[in-house]
Amino acid sequence: MSLRDLYLKAVYRSDRDHILEDFYIPALSTSVKYDRAVGFFSAGMLSYAAQGLSAFVHNAGQMRLIIGGELQPHDEQAIQKGYDLREIARRIGAEVIDTIERVDDPLFFRRIELLSWLIASGRLDIKLALKRQGMYHEKIGIFTDSDGDKVVFQGSANETTNALLPDFNFESINVFQCWREELKDHFSPYVVGFEDLWQNKSPNTLVVDFPDAAKEKLIKIAKSVPKLVTPNIEAELWRKYKTSDDEEVESDAPIVPSLMNDEEFEIKPHQKRALEAWKANGLQGVMALATGAGKTITAIYGAVKVFEATKKLILGIAVPYQNLADQWVSVLREFNITAIQCYADSSDWLPRFSEMISLYQSNACRFVCFIVVNKTLQSDHFQNLLTQIPGENFLWVGDECHHHSTIRLAKALPQQAQWRLGLSATPEHYLNQDATTRIFEYYGQVVASYTLAEALADGVLTPYRYYVVVVDLADDEAEEYQQLSEQISMVAARQRDADAEDEKLKMLLFRRARLLGRVRSKLSELKSLIGNKKATPLTLFYCGDGSTEDEHSGEQLRQVELVSSLLFDLGWKSSHFTSHEPLQERQGLLDFFRIGLIDALVAIRCLDEGIDVPACRRAYILASSRNPKQFIQRRGRILRRSPGKEHAEIYDFLVKIPNHLAEGNQSERKLIIAELERVAEFARLATNSADAVRTLLPLLKQYDLAHVLV
Repeated sequence: MSLRDLYLKAVYRSDRDHILEDFYIPALSTSVKYDRAVGFFSAGMLSYAAQGLSAFVHNAGQMRLIIGGELQPHDEQAIQKGYDLREIARRIGAEVIDTIERVDDPLFFRRIELLSWLIASGRLDIKLALKRQGMYHEKIGIFTDSDGDKVVFQGSANETTNALLPDFNFESINVFQCWREELKDHFSPYVVGFEDLWQNKSPNTLVVDFPDAAKEKLIKIAKSVPKLVTPNIEAELWRKYKTSDDEEVESDAPIVPSLMNDEEFEIKPHQKRALEAWKANGLQGVMALATGAGKTITAIYGAVKVFEATKKLILGIAVPYQNLADQWVSVLREFNITAIQCYADSSDWLPRFSEMISLYQSNACRFVCFIVVNKTLQSDHFQNLLTQIPGENFLWVGDECHHHSTIRLAKALPQQAQWRLGLSATPEHYLNQDATTRIFEYYGQVVASYTLAEALADGVLTPYRYYVVVVDLADDEAEEYQQLSEQISMVAARQRDADAEDEKLKMLLFRRARLLGRVRSKLSELKSLIGNKKATPLTLFYCGDGSTEDEHSGEQLRQVELVSSLLFDLGWKSSHFTSHEPLQERQGLLDFFRIGLIDALVAIRCLDEGIDVPACRRAYILASSRNPKQFIQRRGRILRRSPGKEHAEIYDFLVKIPNHLAEGNQSERKLIIAELERVAEFARLATNSADAVRTLLPLLKQYDLAHVLV
């Protein structure tokens, strides 16, 4: 097929045309040469330049790309004085690398991979067009097929601060076929103009080679790409991020998607093993999968397979928080499942839930899925409907099922459910064996586990560097810590099955965690760590939920406020991410974080369970807790894979507990040792394990734990 065989419109507008599928992919699939010039350099324009390249890489063709840039005043002076361009190229190269590293957008990185692959294979040459006054804004493209025919297009794409990719905003392009002589006056200036630019013959514009440092960065990306995106997957990715989440699913039958996590979907080996073990146990049991190992996808995939075998299924999913429920809703959509959202205002879901149960019982529908948060799960109106669900072909999934260890929640679980699946990286209660027993009595024993070490070895999680920052308690803080620890020890010793007692223990643990989180010396240590560094994007600060004395004013201020103030003084763009921000605003903040509009999120607890921040590449964990669930959730969440994320960095602020505070308190000593063992394991698995272990060793020796590093 040649360019002449394509049906090409004279004008394409994104408000009524699918320009990627209707124009770019067909034209590039028939081209052997592609010349492209886009406006000033940015992440969006780089992605825009690579739009549809998935259809071009297989043609053994050549591409030339011109990207606009801006000369700074001192650059102009250097040129006038006859200096060489190496320093200008170095600066621009650094800007290119910084731009690529600031963004964590799946479609952007799949397109960057295509550009990188073409550069690495010697089929793409890039130049920068630098205007002596203003910036180069022209956006043109020239396709050439094997017959020598050309198609020229010229267009515009608006890039706003609210969207990374210009093809998600309004775009309009004009198309000219060069074999149509009557269009010569329209296309010839663009063909000649591109060649003049490429040869650095365009007046008032300086064209220079793409900086070597930036080229090496792209080649490095190309070497790490196992499989290039295909045109179908690129189109699906585009559609996924263009389509509103509010659009309804047409079919009620769940299916396995072709695309998941922005790549062709395939169940991973550890997920398959977990599902096989669950199946062998009669579709009952707990999967203890490392945070970030894909337990949500594993559970939904398993449910789809159960439906395919039975042709009839009710899928119930219980989660601890609404933000986690919303995340499940989003992933379920990928499997063509529209879940009834049993939370918030009951008038929004109660009638529909009741109706769907009736339809299911009368065989009018074959599949029903609902999600309930634990608070609603215990309510009378939900329990009344839950008891109406027949147990046969009823699959109950408890996400973060360790929450179901309390007597009240355990009683609310559907006893009639034929199949049960518990999901938790930490299913066992760290203080209460009775609570652990309740979990296993309902869901069954752990049928599959997948550790952090296994996930790192398999490449499921991101390699990381681990820095332990040891901080000391002040005298007044040590005294308060000892008092709380003694109370915790007494309550835990006499705890039986009473929920009231359990609540008292939770309160004391919370107060001690708040104390550890707000230790005053953490702020000075943080300032020394970041004070001499420029703002680094995709950074997360975990703060304690407590107040600390401001060293300047003497006021008691929340730690989150003090950290935010420090970041502002140092020139960072940051935002709070706490329960005080509305849910919709938090989602917007995550988007801004992902595309580099803000450098850092300053969080309190909101990111502990369920909220994915795979974009995060660096974290400062100021908040401390003895709870292993929090330890595992927080550190594991930072290690999630994401496009362009080669490694993560974790700065873990560890409060040193003086030895005399644990003497005579075996319960407290046991908790401290357990935490140090977890920290030691995390240090041992880090890529900088030698340095991390060296920092920890004196503390481990104090508690006779040096052996855990072996």
